[in-house]
Amino acid sequence: MLPYLSVILSVRNERKMLPGLIDQLLEQNYPVELYEILVVDGESTDGTADLVKRRYTDRRVRVRVLDNPKRSVAAGRNTGIRAASGDAMVFLSGHCTIPSKELLADTAEILETTGAGCLCRPQPLLGHAETRMGEAIARARSCHMGRGTMPPELAGFVDPPGFAGTFLRSVFEEVGFFDESFDACAGLDFNERLRKAGVRAYCDPRLAVYEQPPQKLHRLLAEMFRHGRGASRWMRKHPECASVAEVAPLGILLAVLLALFAWSQLPHLMAAIVFAPLLLFFAAVLIVSMQISATHGFRSGWRAPAVFATIYLGQGIGLLYEYAFPSDAGKRRKVAPVATVTQATESLGEAERAA
Repeated sequence: MLPYLSVILSVRNERKMLPGLIDQLLEQNYPVELYEILVVDGESTDGTADLVKRRYTDRRVRVRVLDNPKRSVAAGRNTGIRAASGDAMVFLSGHCTIPSKELLADTAEILETTGAGCLCRPQPLLGHAETRMGEAIARARSCHMGRGTMPPELAGFVDPPGFAGTFLRSVFEEVGFFDESFDACAGLDFNERLRKAGVRAYCDPRLAVYEQPPQKLHRLLAEMFRHGRGASRWMRKHPECASVAEVAPLGILLAVLLALFAWSQLPHLMAAIVFAPLLLFFAAVLIVSMQISATHGFRSGWRAPAVFATIYLGQGIGLLYEYAFPSDAGKRRKVAPVATVTQATESLGEAERAA
């Protein structure tokens, strides 16, 4: 028997891309009576919620709009879980595209055949880039130096990583909801809790969705700053997950600040010695940028150094800021108790099915 799927879209100001995504979901080769679409709107100011209500009210697939006054992705996901009727929840961002009409059918088939509690997917930045800088950001983020998450190329069981996107309802009854103290990296925290709980995760390339990259450097900087703050909270909550790779942006930021201080306060020879380790980073950026030029063209390659600088400095500033000024939310780290989750999902799920 095929599972009932709840597709949850936690969005804010996605009026431009969201209709295309919903249209792709409505065109899925999956029984229309066996899935629903929940758009959880974080107080959009561009009319996103009104557009969805106006355009998708009378469709064969049920499309609902829910309010997310807290605005964060974690809060939006939790709102969707509480209202969902599905046996499994499929989480998507509002700025992605779905390359396959079999996404939901493949999701159901993989859940049934593997017995996994959660499914992971590739999320390459192959969505439409509206600017040349957006193209360069996508190219840079897709390589190892761009600090993008690289999922396995072949299907198989994995530790729950940051690109898990589908979960059985029973998973939330077991480990609770997403931790709303996280603005970013809530998925990393949730998946680490899944790993500790022994939930089996399965990754399959058939489940890939294409994310749209940021179109401007300042948007990438804001995203990386949020990620840096989230990573700091994540490592504070799960110290065993801390690694050199995770704190590398902070090390590079401190090295840049130290070099600037050295050039302004020390003799040139000593300043050059202090600056020398940064040359390795600059050389790596140059080499990778040349590789991007050779593979994707000069117009992406020459912008790549600025993209890499934004990635590392943005994450580094976010890490440093959160270490220096830890937020109150990060200290509280409240998660819904399992008993509460079980009661909420059972009662709401049954009510929605009856409706």
